[in-house]
Amino acid sequence: MKFIERLFGKKQEKEESYSVVFEFKELSGIVKDEARKQEDVLRPVVKEKYENIGQASRELNTLKKELLAADPIQGASKRGEKLGDSNRDNVANNLKLIYDKLKVPGNTSPAAASDFYTDSKSTLKTVLDNTRRSLLYIKALYPQEHQRINQGLADLEDALDELYSSIMKGNGRINKLQIISGEIDDIVRIHREIELGTKKMRDLGEKYESARTRLSDYDSKLTEFENSRDFERAQKIETEIQLLNTKIADLNSEARRLFTPLSKAISRMEKQDENDRCVLSPENREILKTINEDPAYVIEYDLGPFLSELTNRIESGELGLKDQMCDKALKQILILNDKKSMGSIVEQRKKYLSERESLNQELNDLSTYQKREEIERDIEKQRTLISSVNSDIESERKHLGILEEEMERINSKLISDIRYVFGDETEIRY
Repeated sequence: MKFIERLFGKKQEKEESYSVVFEFKELSGIVKDEARKQEDVLRPVVKEKYENIGQASRELNTLKKELLAADPIQGASKRGEKLGDSNRDNVANNLKLIYDKLKVPGNTSPAAASDFYTDSKSTLKTVLDNTRRSLLYIKALYPQEHQRINQGLADLEDALDELYSSIMKGNGRINKLQIISGEIDDIVRIHREIELGTKKMRDLGEKYESARTRLSDYDSKLTEFENSRDFERAQKIETEIQLLNTKIADLNSEARRLFTPLSKAISRMEKQDENDRCVLSPENREILKTINEDPAYVIEYDLGPFLSELTNRIESGELGLKDQMCDKALKQILILNDKKSMGSIVEQRKKYLSERESLNQELNDLSTYQKREEIERDIEKQRTLISSVNSDIESERKHLGILEEEMERINSKLISDIRYVFGDETEIRY
């Protein structure tokens, strides 16, 4: 019985306190019921005070009419009457302003009453500030009306203050209950966010462990693959290919060196062809181009016609070479015309190229490195996923930390506000 009386409004002494435990899931309904009940208690009070304010306002309106109809006291000077009339009109206008603006609202809720009080006090202060000097001027001419107006203004202000004092405590309680209701909503919201965040953390944890398991599987698969016979064979083939590449490169260098002594003569022959001084046949022009670009390949051609033309032009002096350079070039042409010597280089190079092609074909048929790259891509994919999930977990952990701090702060504020309204020994069971 005492709990019901405390909860629904029986006045208690401040020092009287009872231990009350609210279930959190029921607290929102209790708080809203208490706020509605408090409003129901205050509405009749507000209505009564509104009637008093309305009566005071109407009384001022009557006093305004009486002031306008009043005659000044006898014996006043013409100047005094003129000044009094002017200020009487000002006072009347301001009293009309009060009457027009201080219309009590139809809404008798404590919140509406509080807003009405604040606006009305502001209006009254502004009007009184504007009317104060005029009231002093009419005092000499209309002393009785002046006294009644002053009393009417005081009555109106008292009526407003009575409204405020009658709802102040109850309205403060309602406001506090509304704050508590908002805090409850915040706790429910944060609790829901924490639940979602906790579930997300579990999901991320599972995703992380799953990625780690897959990464371990791929690492094992790669180790197993690198120990396989196919991989060993692929490595061996690759070593053999690298050796053949070296041999082919050496032969290419050797082929380029065969034409080095002829570089001056060939260069001048090319320039003369470009300048149309001595035009080459299409076949010889193609051979000259290949000598510059790929001498190892050109030795597979029949160089006889080209070397014959080159010999004639050297011996005729058309290329303008010095005697020593001519002798050197002619000797090198003899070497290039040695089919046995040149054939040995050509055959050796063809052999190396053929062997390399066969090894590359075997390597492609094994698909070893392709499989390895696929496994390595899978490994990298899992590592990237693990890094991303770790980042998400850290972000979610920080977010949960912020939510828990906010929850603790609002819980502390809630219990403080609850005890303010329902007593110092009130507890909340979550």
